[in-house]
This record gives sequence, C-alpha cells and structure tokens, in this order.
Amino acid sequence: MSRLLQQAGQAAWDVYVFGRFYSEGAGIHDTNMNQGSTGKQFAYREGTTTTTNDIWQDGAVFFASSDDRWAAYFAAFEHQLVPTDLLGNPTPERKPVG
Repeated sequence: MSRLLQQAGQAAWDVYVFGRFYSEGAGIHDTNMNQGSTGKQFAYREGTTTTTNDIWQDGAVFFASSDDRWAAYFAAFEHQLVPTDLLGNPTPERKPVG
C-alpha cells in the first residue's frame, strides 16, 4: 500500500479511506476487515456496543487516478477467519483468510 500512497501523492490522485475515526486525536483506524476475529474480547453479542466483529464495518482504501481507473487496498489480519455468521463471528467451518 505504501507504493500506492506514494504514487497517489505524486500524481494528485483522489484517495478515499474507509474506517473509523479515533475517539481521541486525529486519524482513522480499522481500515481493515473488522470481522472474523476469535476470542471473547472480539465476539459480537446482540445488544452490546462491541464493534470488533461486526458486519458492515469493514474498512479499505480506494485510489482514483481518473474517472474510470481505480485501485483498492483491502487488508485482513492472520487471526481473522472466514466465513462468518450474521453477527460477524467465525462459523464452525471457519478457515484463515489467506
């Protein structure tokens, strides 16, 4: 991704970052897949405010070099598993993303 960011800066491309703002300070985080993690601290439970394993929360970075030419960067961590259930938690038949 660093190569894309460098090229985007040099060529004045539009860059779109999807993620979450930090609650304190500036910047964006969670620009990666935000579901499929294992462990109690990650499990999404209905009626809670936990958002680590949550559907419709995945991040990404998009680069537009022209109206019809785009590139995108999608990331997931090695500990994240697919497929997930409707809450974003790994299913019993889960496997590593890569």
